Amino acid sequence: MIQELLSTAAVASLPLVEQRLAIPLGFFSWDLTIWQAVLAGTGGNIISVGFVLWLWPKLAQFARKHSPFCDRILTKIFANTRAKHSHNVKTWGNIFLIFFVMLPVPGSGGWSGSLVAWLFGFSYWRAMKLITIGLILGGIIIAIAIVGVDQSIQYFTEVIEEDLL
Repeated sequence: MIQELLSTAAVASLPLVEQRLAIPLGFFSWDLTIWQAVLAGTGGNIISVGFVLWLWPKLAQFARKHSPFCDRILTKIFANTRAKHSHNVKTWGNIFLIFFVMLPVPGSGGWSGSLVAWLFGFSYWRAMKLITIGLILGGIIIAIAIVGVDQSIQYFTEVIEEDLL
């Protein structure tokens, strides 16, 4: 049981897949209850985001200091991104970040949310709080979807078995 919880948390800490893969794996493959899978997946994702939020500025500072090319690229990225989206972030910042992290679609999630928060200058604790809220809500959405799929599979399996027998 501990191994399955830790495995779920470890998968959730990976970029791109995060809790969107970890929760279904925990539930379907490792026989965790849905809430165990959600807690392990969300917890692992939150821990990794805390580390990533801390790491982004340090990596950027190192790259800027040691590479004029990286400095030019990062300066351009900051300028373009902030010019295009600063009004929206000022208007919808907190809600945008929560929804961006919450929605289980490709390209969103805790890691991407931490990058957005860093690009727009959110403080560490503000970003951590908003991303955590988004991850919790996203975990609930994933849990509802998984339970729906699981119940549908069980229902259709029973119907098929009844028709065949």
